[in-house]
Amino acid sequence: MKRLIDFTVKNPVLITALLCVVFYFLPFKPKPFGDGQFHTGTQQLIEFIANGFQGNINIDKGFLTLFCYLIPYAIVYAFHDDRLFFLSGVIFSCIFVCLSVFYLFKAFTILHFTDKAKLYVIVLMSLFPIHIYYAMGIIGEAFGFFASSMLIYFWAKHYAGVAQKADYFRLALSLVLLYGIKPNMLPFIFVMTLYVLILKLPKASKVYFAMGMALVPVFILVERSLDNSNFEFKNRVFRQQLLWSRFELRDEPLNWMPQHGQDKFASSDYLNNLKKRKELDSICIANKYDRTAYYVDWVKNDILSNPGLTLRQYSLKFFQAQSFIISPLMKSDKSKTIKYGIHIYINLINYILVLVGLLAMVNLLRRKEYQLFLPFLFFWGWGLLYVFVFHSEQRYMFPVRPVLIFLLAYWISTRKHSQKQALL
Repeated sequence: MKRLIDFTVKNPVLITALLCVVFYFLPFKPKPFGDGQFHTGTQQLIEFIANGFQGNINIDKGFLTLFCYLIPYAIVYAFHDDRLFFLSGVIFSCIFVCLSVFYLFKAFTILHFTDKAKLYVIVLMSLFPIHIYYAMGIIGEAFGFFASSMLIYFWAKHYAGVAQKADYFRLALSLVLLYGIKPNMLPFIFVMTLYVLILKLPKASKVYFAMGMALVPVFILVERSLDNSNFEFKNRVFRQQLLWSRFELRDEPLNWMPQHGQDKFASSDYLNNLKKRKELDSICIANKYDRTAYYVDWVKNDILSNPGLTLRQYSLKFFQAQSFIISPLMKSDKSKTIKYGIHIYINLINYILVLVGLLAMVNLLRRKEYQLFLPFLFFWGWGLLYVFVFHSEQRYMFPVRPVLIFLLAYWISTRKHSQKQALL
């Protein structure tokens, strides 16, 4: 048994790689190409480069995600076969998931976390490998997971006092990568940048960090120059998500199924949201109002007029956004026992991470470990604030998952110390 434990603790990347192979042959996976935006956008990027940097690219989501898929797609591009695009993309995503685990466990070692903590982490990650599930589609989530894990690793080096000046440049690159894959994380990245710059660090370290962060405005300018998507399209998505947030969990507070269409699984909240959207659009057309501004005003008024409802929605969203509902499984013909049994299983495991994460944050605060507490508070807090104000989906909280994994390892490693302090 000891040999098995030692092997597990020393080989988390190998275990993750084996799970990726097993998971590839399992029947439940996300939609192969998600909503198709990364699949189409990466092919457009290849054509843009092949045509001497001429052409159009539709960039509806994270710009750098296209570059993450560029290498695997370029390898098989000559065949123009979606099956090969999918296979190469999944293999590349799994490589990044394995790298994520590598960086997380390196962070654990740097901070001298116990082998017991490492064992518990790899067991929980294996019992509910959502990081591998998200790698099984061309949906970009694996790269967000990698960026967060890389951020934690370089921050652990900073916290342990072993970071070199070049590590602060790499820390900045992890934030840039996170922005490029998850643009909705920009406010967190801005706050985190300010936080690093006000810390007492050698001037050279701050210069290296600032040099890395200077890439953010560069990428924003490059993205805008290449983006062929209609600006009105992005405005429409913004106001629709903002409006939908006011109807989520409103009349059906326990219906946590992701809503994407008017099928038999559509909730009354989602349908009421569509009705309200039509109503607001017709008012704007008739009166020639700016739609985005009118939507924002309506949402503000609704929040102020219904403070109790809003508090209830946000309280429920804290749990709903951090729960996992597998839509293909819930919409399948399988028995309710299988559907609910699997969801109870995966979310019991998932909430170990969430609840222990909260306990670990309390411990960090009690022990005045502010340089761990504050970045994690910024990260986790912004993720939650985003799903409170905008449309709530589990994938919006997925970049926070490496933080929860780290907090679990921290809590297990420091638990005895915390108990001794409590007794004193």
